[in-house]
Amino acid sequence: MVTTAVRPRLITITAPKSVPPRRDVDSFPDPPATVFKPTRYNRACPSTPPPPPPISKMSPTTPTSVTTHASLPSFSSSAGQSYDTAATSVNDSVVNVKSHDQQSSLMSGSVCTFHQDHDDWSAQFRSDLDLGSLVSDDCPDGATLAAVHDIPIYNAEGEARSFGSLFDPDCSTHQRQLIIFVRHFYCGACQAYIKAMAEGIPSSDYFSIPVPTNFIVIGCGQPHLIPQYKKFSQSPFPIFADPSRKLFKTLGMSITLNIGKKRPDYMKDISPVAWAHGQATTIRKSLKDEDGIRKRDIVRGGHPMQIGGEFLFDEGEVVWCHRMRNMRDHTEISVLRKLLEIDEG
Repeated sequence: MVTTAVRPRLITITAPKSVPPRRDVDSFPDPPATVFKPTRYNRACPSTPPPPPPISKMSPTTPTSVTTHASLPSFSSSAGQSYDTAATSVNDSVVNVKSHDQQSSLMSGSVCTFHQDHDDWSAQFRSDLDLGSLVSDDCPDGATLAAVHDIPIYNAEGEARSFGSLFDPDCSTHQRQLIIFVRHFYCGACQAYIKAMAEGIPSSDYFSIPVPTNFIVIGCGQPHLIPQYKKFSQSPFPIFADPSRKLFKTLGMSITLNIGKKRPDYMKDISPVAWAHGQATTIRKSLKDEDGIRKRDIVRGGHPMQIGGEFLFDEGEVVWCHRMRNMRDHTEISVLRKLLEIDEG
């Protein structure tokens, strides 16, 4: 009989890991502060924070000093300036006007003149609305005019010329040029505007303008549609086309579907419904005319959402401009008459 020895197994007993005592929430350390690295702009343009404003020592107040030291806001600094928007000065400029003494107090004895001074200050804004329209938008600077100088525009025969040839003093026949940018060649609102302009500034008034001014119309459709547009609008002015719309874009004229809430004077007899119906009628009649447009020309009148504006050039520079905010926002004829010094502003 064989006896087998059994090797005893060794059992290792490990002590349990010690658990740290539970800490309260307040005993946890604060998270490390986030360090923001300087941005590329801050590294390129370092700036020093401004010093804190000085703290003035205030004198103790008494019931009498509260009333004697009280003062009302002064409008003298604003009343001492006004903006000249007369037709003789188309650029906005600050001029001095007669007003009360800026150093005088608004309190005279026990009589407060605050309301009277406020009325005098705000009276400058209660003027004719047409005068307010004489305020110019931001005029294109020299760099912008240099960028648009060589953009081609086309006449009815498709012949190209540079846009700069219209206002360059070496090429233009007049000292000033009023260039009207219209919408697409089927827009009834712009057609009504050109008609109103021809009627509101007849030849007798045109030749009485103190500074010789040439009127020019530019649309965004195809140039071969210019004869039809002259027929639609009864325009006596030269018309050119910018089908690429580069002029419109570079000079800051945008696109929109907004027809505007206010009906302008040049469309006072044309409602929005009649406006849309008139455009459709005009296109339909022109399609039936042997010398009118063709079906393919319906989509060649220009971008339907493009809006325009008016730019007044003098000696090769823009001295006044208005960019339309909606589809019926051409400058009123009464404003143009004041701008061109036909009427007194």
